[in-house]
Amino acid sequence: MIEAIVDRGAELFRFLRAGLVDFASTDFAQVHYGDVGTARMLGVVVLAAVGLAALRRWRWPRAHWRLHSGHAIDSAHARRTWQRVVYALPKIALGAAVALMIVAAAGPFLASTEEFGGSMDSRLRVDLIDVSGSMGWQFPGTLASKAQVAREAYLKFLEMRRGKNDRVSLWLFSSHPYMIDDFVTDDELYYFEALDAPYLMTQALDRAMIVPADKVRIIPAEGDSNIVRPLQAIVRQLDADAVSAGVSRTAPRALLVVTDAAVSELPESELAELSKRAVVPYVIYINGTNPQFASMLAHDGPPPLVEQIRAYGGDYFDARDPDALARAYAAIDAREAVRYEVRHRALRVPIHDRFLVASLMLLMLIIPAGMIAELLGGTYP
Repeated sequence: MIEAIVDRGAELFRFLRAGLVDFASTDFAQVHYGDVGTARMLGVVVLAAVGLAALRRWRWPRAHWRLHSGHAIDSAHARRTWQRVVYALPKIALGAAVALMIVAAAGPFLASTEEFGGSMDSRLRVDLIDVSGSMGWQFPGTLASKAQVAREAYLKFLEMRRGKNDRVSLWLFSSHPYMIDDFVTDDELYYFEALDAPYLMTQALDRAMIVPADKVRIIPAEGDSNIVRPLQAIVRQLDADAVSAGVSRTAPRALLVVTDAAVSELPESELAELSKRAVVPYVIYINGTNPQFASMLAHDGPPPLVEQIRAYGGDYFDARDPDALARAYAAIDAREAVRYEVRHRALRVPIHDRFLVASLMLLMLIIPAGMIAELLGGTYP
């Protein structure tokens, strides 16, 4: 009986020790969260409970308090600073334990890779999303920005492509390009990377931009819509990937551009380089033009960027058309599959158990710590 208890205790100790070591070695800068909404809801519930408790203490104080009776306590007998600190430590630990539980509810995970050999059929695609300042303006007929409408539609597109062995790389661009991830085949990881990516990168917000604060990145010298730089970087990326994946530089590939086409410079030479490499560009044109003012625009029909992409064998889909995204899906789905050698695969590694173990350890320490704190800094005298 005693041996069994000792063995169970030793197992629990090893479990907690391993969990704490993993928690301490976690690189929190690399942690992603899959269910932030649930964590926010729990946080609101906890804050509401704390607020109600504080209101109760303020509105209905303890019954044995009597301001008109008793006697003054000499400062020499008052609770010392270190006693107050010790007395507060269990409460702080309880708050930290609850905070760790809330973080665990957000579904934290790390991106990892798995090395293995083999080959598989896949459609190779580069997704380039416009996050410039003009994407923050309101999309006609909605209460959301063009960036938000575009991102929600893009996430639906990724759900449609789930399980189809796409090798996809995600880029954002404003004044400069930003590669969010190189070519990966993990649909779920890629989806959450696209979900977490900002809607807007700009150096300043103006009143016309209606973007949630957590989806904006304020970066100096950003806000313009320069598509030349990202296309130059993508050409270099495709050449490097062709070498590492063991495929021809002219293997069929696709470039999906999500933009309002309000670019500062037309990328004619870059499109020519992509055409040499058999890369077919597709544009989902986020047409944010208000129909009431369409007749006032200087040009009639698609913007110059769209026309130039079509001249190099690409196609575009007008976002005002409810069937536009379906046509884009069909066009990309029709691409020929490319067989490539697999060197690594991105994986999603859940780590919520690390936060739960740390929270459990704090909760186990709170009870004895609270008893000691009450002896050292409790009600006195």
